[in-house]
Amino acid sequence: MDELTLLRSTRDDTLIPSQDTLDAGRAALMARIAQPPQPAHLAPARRRRRPIRRATWIAAGTATALTGILIAGNINLGVQSAQASEVLRQAAAATLTTTDAAIAPGQYLRSITHARWLTCTNGVECVPNDQFLDVYKPVDPGAEWVLVRDWGELPGLTGTSMETNRAVGGFFYGPDWSWQQGDVAAIPLDGAEAYAWIDSQYQGGSASREEDNFVRITDILRSGLVPAPQRAALLDALARIPGVTSAGGVQNLDGVSGVAIGRVEPMRLGERQEIIIDPATGLVIGERTVVGAQAFGWSTPDAVTELTAITTTVVDEAP
Repeated sequence: MDELTLLRSTRDDTLIPSQDTLDAGRAALMARIAQPPQPAHLAPARRRRRPIRRATWIAAGTATALTGILIAGNINLGVQSAQASEVLRQAAAATLTTTDAAIAPGQYLRSITHARWLTCTNGVECVPNDQFLDVYKPVDPGAEWVLVRDWGELPGLTGTSMETNRAVGGFFYGPDWSWQQGDVAAIPLDGAEAYAWIDSQYQGGSASREEDNFVRITDILRSGLVPAPQRAALLDALARIPGVTSAGGVQNLDGVSGVAIGRVEPMRLGERQEIIIDPATGLVIGERTVVGAQAFGWSTPDAVTELTAITTTVVDEAP
């Protein structure tokens, strides 16, 4: 039995409050919040107890409503997570049937990222800035890689926006950061083992251990350079992280549709970092940042603030 069917069959629908109950509770809460404070010395002595009783009823109604909202929200998130896990496992299975393009000696695996990222001045005024990152990975990952980058209209940039960088192993920006994000060959090919491998490397950071695991897996995948067997294992590992979500029919920056895979982290108030995958190949074809304030089950409409497109091909030479 899959996780979604199990979840639906074991949950108790009687725990979910009716929509009328939620609406009434929310109305009571909003009305209470909207009331101006009542100074104690302005209230007649004989009525001093009434506000206490009224507040007690409001608190009880509010607590009931919020409890119902949290229960409904948790169940809804559980359903979303189960659906996303199934999507990821199906993508992992499809990836295993995919044959990546063979790279002959002298050829390169090329990953092109077209990114529209926010560029901020003094941390206040932020505008979208288009960049292009063109990476060439040789047959031997320990040989020299090439990065051709267009920084776009970066504030404070003097001279050309173009950069060509060559580095052994893809360490374009120093010895502590490789474009490949570690030894891909070391990734276990079983999904459960890949998850344990990622989880064992946790050293703190992020809002939670689950978020950190999600980010480190997607950092590897988003390079566009992970072979199919390891790619499938990492997709399966993502399916094992609580709170993962999916959305179909999402377009990358170049208009190519795929499935967005993200994760709801309560501490982020609705902000999500998502990868967009081709479910037939498991390749990451883009990323996006989605924001929206979220509290007690209500959120503003999702807004995409950053978006990319990633294309992976084989070429005969590098610049």
